[in-house]
Amino acid sequence: MNYGVTSRKGFYLDLFYVIFFDYLILLIGFYAFTSTVEYFFKELLGVFGITKYILWDMQDVSFLIQFLVVFLLLDLLQFFGHFLFYRIDLLWKFHKIHPAQEELGFAFTRHFHWAEYLTFKPLLYLPFMTLNFSVSEFIAIYLWVGYGFTFFSHCNVRVPWKWMNYLLITPETHYWHHAKNRPEGRRYAVNFASTTTIWDHLFGLFYLPQEDTLSPDLGIDDQKNIPHTFIGQMIHPFKELFDTQKKKHSPQSVKKLKKK
Repeated sequence: MNYGVTSRKGFYLDLFYVIFFDYLILLIGFYAFTSTVEYFFKELLGVFGITKYILWDMQDVSFLIQFLVVFLLLDLLQFFGHFLFYRIDLLWKFHKIHPAQEELGFAFTRHFHWAEYLTFKPLLYLPFMTLNFSVSEFIAIYLWVGYGFTFFSHCNVRVPWKWMNYLLITPETHYWHHAKNRPEGRRYAVNFASTTTIWDHLFGLFYLPQEDTLSPDLGIDDQKNIPHTFIGQMIHPFKELFDTQKKKHSPQSVKKLKKK
């Protein structure tokens, strides 16, 4: 992509997102909400008389096995969650703040709606809870596995990654995830990988054109509706939800339902 690091569209807003998420959301909110999820899940199990929820105590196995299981499990969960954010309309209203950007760079990696981090992300802890990992250990794992790769995948670097594209998430493949010009017949995005591309290959969602003339056209179809300010982007999903409910209960919609 032919634009500068700091001169690209939205760079300073993205930089604010990095500060906002890494210091307020990840360091404070993420831990608090994950602990809340743990508490209520244990209470729910207690209602059904379930007191033993550890299915496999990972603390008793070697570090190598722990690493492989944790890495693949977290990678699969993030892949599946990412996929759902594109397929479920309610989730898409919040997630599309991220792919709406037309120019990407390293700072863009934290350009998400806060609701995505504080509702969906803490739920990823539940499988790790059954493996006897504490909230602190889970958050350390989450940051360690995904932190560097998310910055890397959004970088605007002109490097041919060649065989690495088929093993790990790279800017070359992830830019196609953010593209509006999707492959023919693909209604939704491709390349949902968080770290490895194994799940994209397994589920037929990997895409990397071989033609040198093709390049990704970044953004989303309703690009013009996304605000350009932080506050505007935080409010936008709730406004869309309100407008959707308003249309459903409008006199015209009620008449159509009665006719059916």
